[in-house]
Amino acid sequence: MAEEEPLPSPPLLQDKWVTIQKNTFTNFVNQQLRETEHQIEELYTELSDGVKLCALVAALQGKPGIRGMKPNPKNRHQMIENVTLALQAAKHDKLKIVNIGAEDIVNGNGKLILGLIWSYILRYQLGKTEIPPKQLMLAWINAVIPECNITNFTTNWNNGRALHALIDYCEPGLSPNWRKMSTSDKQGNCETAMRLAQERLGVPIVVSPQHMASSDLDQNSGMTYLSYFMKLNSCGYKATLRDVNQLLPSSHVTNFTSDWRDGTALTDLVQAVGGHIPNQSPSTGVIESTQLAIQGARDLGIEPILSAEDMVQPQAGHLAVMAYAARFINRPAMKLSAASYIEVLFNTVDISPGSKTHYSLLMKQGNPRLHSINVKVADPNGNNVPTTVEWDDQPEATGLGTFIPTVVGEHQLKVTCDGEMIRGSPIKFNVGRSKKAISFVRREQGIVGDNTKLEVLSEDGNVADVHMTYTSPSGLSKEIALSRSSSGRSLSHSFVPDVVGEWKVSVLQNGEHASGSPYTMNVIKPQAVKLCNLEGGLIGQPFSFTVDTSEAGKAELQCLITFSGQAVPSTIERTGEDTYHVKFTPSGPGTHLIRPMYGGKDVRAEPYKVEITDSNLVLTDGPGLKQAKINESTTFWVDASQAGPGQLNVHIKDAGGVPVPSTLRELQDKRFEVKYSPAVIGPHSIDVEFDGKRIKHSPFTVNVYKDPKAEVPREGVVNQPLVILLDTANTEKGDLSITINEGRVPVTTKKLSKSSYSAEFIPSDLGQYKVELEFNNSPIQGSPWYVNITAPVVKTGPPVLTPTPPPVVVEPPTPPPVVVEAPPPLPVQPAPAPSTDIYAVVKPKSVRASAAKPDAVPTQYARVGETRSFDIIGKENVTVKIIDVFGSNVPFTSTPTPKGFAVNYKFKYIGDNWIHLIGENGRPLKGSPFLVCAFDPGLVVVSDLQSHGVINTPSHFKVNTLKAGRGEVTVLVDKGATNCEVYSQSKGDYNVTYTSTTNGVRNIDVLFNNLPVPGSPFQTDFGSPPVPATLQRPETSANYITPAISPISVTGSGLHIAEESKRASFLINPFGQAGQPSVRIEGPHSIAKTNIQPIDSAEGRRYEVTYVPVETGIYNTYVMWNGRDIEGSPYHPRVVDSKMVKLDGDWYSHVDEEGILSLQASQNKRLLFDVSRAGPGELKVTGRHLTSGSPLQCTVSEKDVYHYWVDIVASEPGDASIDVEWSGFPIPKSPIRAAVVASARATNGYVARPPQVVLSGFGLESAVVNKVAEFYIDGSQADKGSPGVILTNSRLQNLQTNMVAVGESEYRCSYTVPESGIYMLHVSWSGNDLQGSPFSVTALDGNSTVSSRTSDGPDKITVRGDGVLPGILATYNGTFYVDTEDAGKGDCEVKVQGPKGDVQIVSSLQGDRKRLLQCQYNPTEIGLYVIRIRWSGQDVAGSPIRVHIFDTYEELERFNNTGEISMYMPVEDAPFQSSIFPQPAVNGKKSKSVPHNRGVRMSAAMSRSYTAGAKANQLSFTPHRGYDRKSYYIVKENGPEFISAPAQRSVFIADK
Repeated sequence: MAEEEPLPSPPLLQDKWVTIQKNTFTNFVNQQLRETEHQIEELYTELSDGVKLCALVAALQGKPGIRGMKPNPKNRHQMIENVTLALQAAKHDKLKIVNIGAEDIVNGNGKLILGLIWSYILRYQLGKTEIPPKQLMLAWINAVIPECNITNFTTNWNNGRALHALIDYCEPGLSPNWRKMSTSDKQGNCETAMRLAQERLGVPIVVSPQHMASSDLDQNSGMTYLSYFMKLNSCGYKATLRDVNQLLPSSHVTNFTSDWRDGTALTDLVQAVGGHIPNQSPSTGVIESTQLAIQGARDLGIEPILSAEDMVQPQAGHLAVMAYAARFINRPAMKLSAASYIEVLFNTVDISPGSKTHYSLLMKQGNPRLHSINVKVADPNGNNVPTTVEWDDQPEATGLGTFIPTVVGEHQLKVTCDGEMIRGSPIKFNVGRSKKAISFVRREQGIVGDNTKLEVLSEDGNVADVHMTYTSPSGLSKEIALSRSSSGRSLSHSFVPDVVGEWKVSVLQNGEHASGSPYTMNVIKPQAVKLCNLEGGLIGQPFSFTVDTSEAGKAELQCLITFSGQAVPSTIERTGEDTYHVKFTPSGPGTHLIRPMYGGKDVRAEPYKVEITDSNLVLTDGPGLKQAKINESTTFWVDASQAGPGQLNVHIKDAGGVPVPSTLRELQDKRFEVKYSPAVIGPHSIDVEFDGKRIKHSPFTVNVYKDPKAEVPREGVVNQPLVILLDTANTEKGDLSITINEGRVPVTTKKLSKSSYSAEFIPSDLGQYKVELEFNNSPIQGSPWYVNITAPVVKTGPPVLTPTPPPVVVEPPTPPPVVVEAPPPLPVQPAPAPSTDIYAVVKPKSVRASAAKPDAVPTQYARVGETRSFDIIGKENVTVKIIDVFGSNVPFTSTPTPKGFAVNYKFKYIGDNWIHLIGENGRPLKGSPFLVCAFDPGLVVVSDLQSHGVINTPSHFKVNTLKAGRGEVTVLVDKGATNCEVYSQSKGDYNVTYTSTTNGVRNIDVLFNNLPVPGSPFQTDFGSPPVPATLQRPETSANYITPAISPISVTGSGLHIAEESKRASFLINPFGQAGQPSVRIEGPHSIAKTNIQPIDSAEGRRYEVTYVPVETGIYNTYVMWNGRDIEGSPYHPRVVDSKMVKLDGDWYSHVDEEGILSLQASQNKRLLFDVSRAGPGELKVTGRHLTSGSPLQCTVSEKDVYHYWVDIVASEPGDASIDVEWSGFPIPKSPIRAAVVASARATNGYVARPPQVVLSGFGLESAVVNKVAEFYIDGSQADKGSPGVILTNSRLQNLQTNMVAVGESEYRCSYTVPESGIYMLHVSWSGNDLQGSPFSVTALDGNSTVSSRTSDGPDKITVRGDGVLPGILATYNGTFYVDTEDAGKGDCEVKVQGPKGDVQIVSSLQGDRKRLLQCQYNPTEIGLYVIRIRWSGQDVAGSPIRVHIFDTYEELERFNNTGEISMYMPVEDAPFQSSIFPQPAVNGKKSKSVPHNRGVRMSAAMSRSYTAGAKANQLSFTPHRGYDRKSYYIVKENGPEFISAPAQRSVFIADK
């Protein structure tokens, strides 16, 4: 019998540690958020909108908030933006977040969320460290409670004993009996210890006692709780400081960071516990000093955690130093062996055979066991030379040793104590032939004011008749009185030199000079050395100062410069006999220490200090830098902690330049709070300076606004509109939001005038309604209001009927002109014979349509507030209606003319306006409606225009038309004499570049729709350049001559355009100016690494700047000379990636096997290019016939922001080549090879233009089983021809289609599909397929089902769900189901391929019989997703399924192609008009268009009726938010014959 497989463990048992960790991390997050308004209950879901995650990161960083965070995100995009801000804020603290993206947090990925919180705990609880935190925590714990022998953070803590030991260490006596504690009650022990730690030590209980005592306790949870004992300023931190200071006899430490960086604290600590550290000279550096201390501790058995280099670094974390210091605590003070305290002083010069030779033994501490010291002297043969030692009775015992060598050669002096060799022993020395009986110690250098000791030694003790004299630099000689030592074997004298210079010293015996006598002693005065020009410097810029040694004598000058304990390279250049130039480049902001030494002696006891600042490292944040409310205090913060020493100054001025009082308060560590209260509205300027220099982005412009006035009714009647009036006069621009009952009640807003608005809502229930008004995210005064809604008062009586008034005909107006608000038809004198067509002329273009074949009337432009006119020419009545951008009627006046009427009007608002002209037959005139774009050139903003320029160097400025309306920007430099380039950076934002090749003033005309903008014409002087900022003219100098300074030139393509991941460069030419360049290149999310290389030539030195951008976007390139921006800086190069320009869909679907694109002569070939990831650029397409060289007709048009249509028409058969470039860089596969074949439509000398056939309707993309699907073909603007429609199913069988003419060259097509699946719809015009044909039609059964139920296997598979339908990326639900119930046995394979390749899917079997496969995928990019489903190796019906994912609802609506021709995208609570193809008239009756929302018919007041049968009817209604925030409105056109199957159009209503 086969052995049964063991059942898997229940998930709850497998993942109990996950539950513990999730609970721990939730408590940790809430602990950090305790001072905020946020708390969380569900860790995985409540961080998804990014609001609480931003609050968590801000709390960990000690900041008030994260700038740019949206407090109420309304969609997935805003949630992702919030999470991204939180992740980026943590990355600024150099926190490495690996494999965790914003989408993971938004999607609630529990595993990755736990990983993210753990990263925060390690970084902000335990500090920055390169050593694993677990290792450091174990090191500290075992140092302070060594008896517990802790090896982990799980089982070692379950019984609670270690917890009690730890809290007793932190506060002695808090749990003194922990050694005797019973370990049977684990949970009780843990609960007692954790409660004590919370109440007495402030340690929060982030892990429950039950979990702490559990064997399932995970390591991360244990480390999280114990980290509260070790974090900065925690109870364990303070206890370790307490014990360390108890060991230090004289010094005192206050932290485990800065106090340990110079090695002094560690040296004192090592010596305090009995360690030996050799004497150090004044030149010993901090790293060497620390290394000596570490070695001394090693001799005691205390191993280091950090190296000496790491320990002195500013970024050394506190935990590593604290753990190392704790290792000294429980080690009792010990003494080293006596050998460690003995030092030998031995002069090995001039030792000869037979002469008495002396050495000294110095006992440093006390006089312990002198008899244990043994000295031996060995000759070259290994024989012992007798030696004796005599000891003095001094506090530090000194022994004088004597021996007499007998042979010549190398000898050894060995000293041991208790059998141990002392340090430095044995000492090797040579014995040679004797020259003189006496010797002396030469003093080559003396110090003015210092005691200088001169000493004479005698070999045989004979010091009789020894004399010593010295001669000062002035020639004064003096004999020295020598003193005999206690042993009688040496003479000495001490004197104090009083002047610098060369002193002569003579030593004589019996009237003869001793060997080496006389000699010269150089006396110097280091304290007389002077340092000049030590004022503060700038980071990254060379700093120099002068040293004057004229009064200090002659010696070698040395300078040791350090920053944060590290040496800074420096150079010393001698500039005169007694002057030096010292130069170094500061390595960071802060205090640099300069330690000058002269003759090896310090110039002064304390080093000089030079303060280095970097104003670019000053950070700002806070609401007070963006906007402020009048007469209300606002705040912002300035963080100068990383910028070095310096003074912070803040200057605030209002719109009139009047200073605004402010308060500046330092919070901590050079972090400041600035408060001010503006008294006037308008833009305010905030100038922030640090150390006398403006910080980055200063001055800031702050919009000061005033709350609008609101009139809110306090009572209302149910189901009756309530109107709120808003007055924004004297209020600056801002965002106004109106919320009723927390947003549950829809509101309709309407602009009444330039500064007044109304907000209307309809209460549907009795009771109190809450009205909240916010301006710029701040409640306005009085908000919130409460409105009481009561029932209506019912009155009895007969109903009052108001008949609909008949149409009114207005007689021809007489002067003065009459303003008609809602104009009826205008009467026109009848002609002798009725005309077939009537046309309108729209001024000022004076484009008049031809009676035979009207041309398209181009878009017109009208200036806001300017009176415009157009003529109506003809003999029939014409109805005129002018609709503005808000859907309101525009008043006009009419005056008769000899040929008809003239209509005068003017627009108040910027935007698209429409002029509708309807003839007597109810049909619009040719060309109607006419589009007129209202604009205001006064709102065009020109910026970055320089007053001076440099010839042969590109000049740049910007033009912004975003607020001015639609139109064309024209820039003329010297009336067009100088070429200039205008290119669009984004919507309404243009960059202008031109280059002046000659000196002089350039006149720059900036026109918007041929009208000058404010300030035009502008002028830029290309004459003499301004004096550079680094050169200052002396204020008082009669003989001062202005130097001839050439301008600094910056040239090269790298200033304007670059490719991602490719080297870009430009040149800086200073034309001989003194100084150094610096360059900073900032991308959208990165800083490019730059390299500046000097290039020397006959024309002088230039500098080549190279960089490699790592992302696309608009960059800011700051070019500075001597630390200051040059003229024209910053530049704004565009970084693009032409490799990311993609053909829509698969490349190989457009070309054959050889990669050749197929074209038909005289026929249009349309390609769609996706540039969404290519950066800010321009698409350029050119082509040519390879045989004749003639060009192809290539037209590029914008589909939307990220897609371009390219239309290509070839004129002759043969081979062709097509070049596609993105901002001048070829895309992959370019040039594209093309083969052109002959077309039946081509004739000699004639190239047919692409058919202008318009297709619309749901039936082009989708259908419902057994229901009529429709679409429309409009060929009225195309060449004459006839349409063709063929519909085939997956078995290539043709299905019946119906086509009905509804106008001239206009057709309505319909069909019915019998089953769900994918159908191919071929639509042609005159036998040629139209663009997009064949169309893929998805037939659904009403439940989003794609199926085909025929015979066996794959045909029995049904696919349904949202995941097989097009949608929006931010809200897309990628779930679909594969039903295999009727398919029999087989294997199901599902694969999803996205724009970037395979997409991961998650699948599981559902249902009782496990025959329903649920599949889910999460799209992360917009584009095409192809779902391939196979059953036993064969595609199921409809597979592969093509799913389009869009970025915006507008794009989705375009894709759906419902037949709507909208003037603009409908906006919630705003009037909407649309042209809708109507149903044909039935017996002359009218059809009515009624808007619906989710099957609920809207108010009839929102719809209007028109005569059917015309080309298009106008539908106007105001969408509301009644049923959900983003809704589809279904327009049902109800006519007598369409009641059973009404036609529907889908109109999407977007949020404002």
